[in-house]
Amino acid sequence: MTSAGRSRVLLLEAAPGAGKTRLLLEAADIARRNDFAVVTGVPAGADTAPRTASARPRSRPQGPADDGFHHHGTSAAIETARAWLRDDAEHLRAVVTLDDLHLATPRALTALCDLVAALRGRPILWLLAFAPDRETASGEPAKACLGKLRGRLPVERVRELGPLVGEALAQLVADHAGAAPAPSLLALAQSVNGTPRTVAELVRGLLEDGDLCAVDGTARWQPGVPGHAPDGDGVRMPAPVPERFSALVQKDLRSLSEPTMKALRLAAVLGSPFAPEDLSAMLGEAPVGLLAAVDEAVGRGLLVCGEHDLAFRTEPIWRVLLDSVPPPVCALLRRQAAEMLLSRPDGVERAALQLVHIAQPGNAETLRVIAEGSQRLLAADPSTAASLATRCMELVAPGQADRVRLARTAVEALTRAGSLDRAIALAKATIEETTRLAAPFPAELAADVAALRASMSAALLLLGQTGMARRAAREALAAQEGGFQHREAVITHIAASYLSGDGAAVERAQKILSAPDVHAQAVHVGAMTFHAFGQWREGRVGDAVGTLRKAVALDCGGEEVQLLDPRWFLAFALTRTDEYEEAAAVIESSARAAAPEARTLAAAVPAVLRAPLHLAEGRLDEAEEAARAGVGADGPYVPMLAPQAWLVLAQVALRRGALGQAEDHVRTLEKDFPQDAAGPWWAAHVLLTAQLAEARGDLRAATDVLAELAARDGALRALVLEDPAAAAWCVRCALAADRPDLVRAVVGTTECLRARNRLVPAVLASATHARALAEGDTPALAQAAPLHRNPWARAAAAEDHAGLLLGGGDHESAIGELDRAMSAYGALGGERDAARVRARLRALGVRRRHWTHAKRPVSGWESLTKTERKVAELVADGLTNQQAAHHLFISPHTVGFHLRQIYRKLGIRSRTALIRLRA
Repeated sequence: MTSAGRSRVLLLEAAPGAGKTRLLLEAADIARRNDFAVVTGVPAGADTAPRTASARPRSRPQGPADDGFHHHGTSAAIETARAWLRDDAEHLRAVVTLDDLHLATPRALTALCDLVAALRGRPILWLLAFAPDRETASGEPAKACLGKLRGRLPVERVRELGPLVGEALAQLVADHAGAAPAPSLLALAQSVNGTPRTVAELVRGLLEDGDLCAVDGTARWQPGVPGHAPDGDGVRMPAPVPERFSALVQKDLRSLSEPTMKALRLAAVLGSPFAPEDLSAMLGEAPVGLLAAVDEAVGRGLLVCGEHDLAFRTEPIWRVLLDSVPPPVCALLRRQAAEMLLSRPDGVERAALQLVHIAQPGNAETLRVIAEGSQRLLAADPSTAASLATRCMELVAPGQADRVRLARTAVEALTRAGSLDRAIALAKATIEETTRLAAPFPAELAADVAALRASMSAALLLLGQTGMARRAAREALAAQEGGFQHREAVITHIAASYLSGDGAAVERAQKILSAPDVHAQAVHVGAMTFHAFGQWREGRVGDAVGTLRKAVALDCGGEEVQLLDPRWFLAFALTRTDEYEEAAAVIESSARAAAPEARTLAAAVPAVLRAPLHLAEGRLDEAEEAARAGVGADGPYVPMLAPQAWLVLAQVALRRGALGQAEDHVRTLEKDFPQDAAGPWWAAHVLLTAQLAEARGDLRAATDVLAELAARDGALRALVLEDPAAAAWCVRCALAADRPDLVRAVVGTTECLRARNRLVPAVLASATHARALAEGDTPALAQAAPLHRNPWARAAAAEDHAGLLLGGGDHESAIGELDRAMSAYGALGGERDAARVRARLRALGVRRRHWTHAKRPVSGWESLTKTERKVAELVADGLTNQQAAHHLFISPHTVGFHLRQIYRKLGIRSRTALIRLRA
């Protein structure tokens, strides 16, 4: 507009309360800051504070019009703007904002259009706003009149002001509530169509009614009991809503057509989401009869369309509509819906979701449908399956076989959903009450109780309670001796026995594998999986991986095996043997089978599997993110596998040089998941403990750990199989501590593994690296580096090769290898390893720049450089200057210099103050 020297018109059509007035005032402010003359016509009573002055360029002589105007009447505002602009300088840049033009008289609108057309050759931006009225269509004259300007000068429509969403909506709620909104409060705001005025009215009303409270800095509403309380234990039911909210939504709903309102109330009974064909059947209309009602509901933001179904846009809207149906009528409609659904081959699950709200004790057929529905929902929606089964249990007398069967379904569902503690508690309570009321058991009830014990044993195993899981599985098997034995009991008993070091598990697995026709395929797959554990412990790495591959190929994806999927253990084995591409493919296969969109136990496993893979590949940030998910930072997790995630977190911290953080993770592991020598994570834990001791400068403690391992049968073998770089690290520590006995033990172990696994490249690389380092064989060590697929091991081989070259006097080649190692460590994020190599280069007179310039504040924690921050963390952890220097591979004098800078920037004078500040 400025460059062309001509007028432009922007038309803004928005519903009352949508924020158009605020937009006009913001535009006026921007114009003032850019030296435009501004004429504002904002009606009184706007939601925002009124502006009555117009900004004018300072070079402009002051006059009566310079004060602008703020008129009550829209027509008067148009007339005053016309008078003001008529006398204005011809080339003065101006912005004219006029609001609520739908309230102007036709005569005033015509005069405005004539004025805009007459001044089209002047640099004026016209911002013209009006609101439609769905009941009276009062905005149509304004729209028609202003539309006539098209063709006479540039006219554009401003993008529609839709409902507030995301951060903007949250900020508006927070401004009125006085605190950040909780998700439930935000859902209420989203449900009133998101217009600023309506949202503000809702929040103010909730405050007036005393329905809002602030808890830990979060605004949340205090649920009351409006409407009728739902039956069905809350199965697929929206939460209650405040009366104020209900009244607001009901007011808006009154403007809907009668057919649309009827359809929405029936849909609320069907649930969300719902199938259009179900709604059509309930209405007794052909599908074509739904078009108008669905179009209106979607257009008003009440429903959203999925690919195959419809759903209410928010749960609070669903709840208001459901509460509008009287309880007796709602019960009749649910019964009608259930009968309709049961007539369809795939309708049992949905029928159960209706009947659960109206079921009564003694109604055998209704309870049968609910029980069958919960069984069918086990895999797809375990949380709902658990709710159905537990609600059905309430309607069956204790001690009955049906109640025990329902408890088993609920336990399996809770286990799949990740509620392991609840699953175990429910199983125990049901077994105890049945034993108290019905012992001695008849044969059928005894079988049901045994099946419940079997399901409980699986939950205990996944919870990491190996001993209790083994005991529960043994009791279940004993009760079934001579008859059918449940798969969960057999698989859990084998798994728990292996994990607790029971040698009889080997014989039991072999017996199952030798008679594949006798046992179910799921049992056979389970036996193969844990037989592979035994092969790995014996050092037969290739055989173990091969057995796991066969188990995965044999696994039919049956439900009983899903919670102990052989792909989990194959992924771990492939990662440890550096088969990264295959490991990633196996993990993706497991993730697809687990339906990642469902927050279930199986869906949480891939994160634990990815964590060590990312670590091995040198992707520390991704490894840390996956490991945090694997310990339950954002949803369900598998406690049985959680130790692996804590180990990855500790290893990531160690690689970055954050020793205090690494030790915190190890302490959490030891406290929450204590390991014994039979556990699958024991060797990794011991290796990490030794590495932390060495990093702290306590080489003797590290070698003492290794010596203790060497004295235990198979322990050193388990340790070097944890990491392709572990054997060389052990040799390095033993050489530094002058422990030739340990060197021989480690090399002997790796050579034994090489003999058993000649086709496993990771084992061959590890053995070659360890022997070459132990024997000081420079050419052999040069050949070891390219054998490693693991990037950490490859960098370590380059560093070890440099050490041998230095010992042989070849400084130039050694510096080249050290440069290669430092670059590799740096690319992997191994800050501590890179610092160690940099120190070795510095000792050779070679200095490599490793800092970057960054803008920082002059004081405070953020002002510290990366090195200063590391020094501060180490000193705050209690290390002396000497110990911190050893850790960072710098001199104590340099640590002292950094400390002085830290004290100055943080405004402190002592180590004690630093410790307090960091705490």
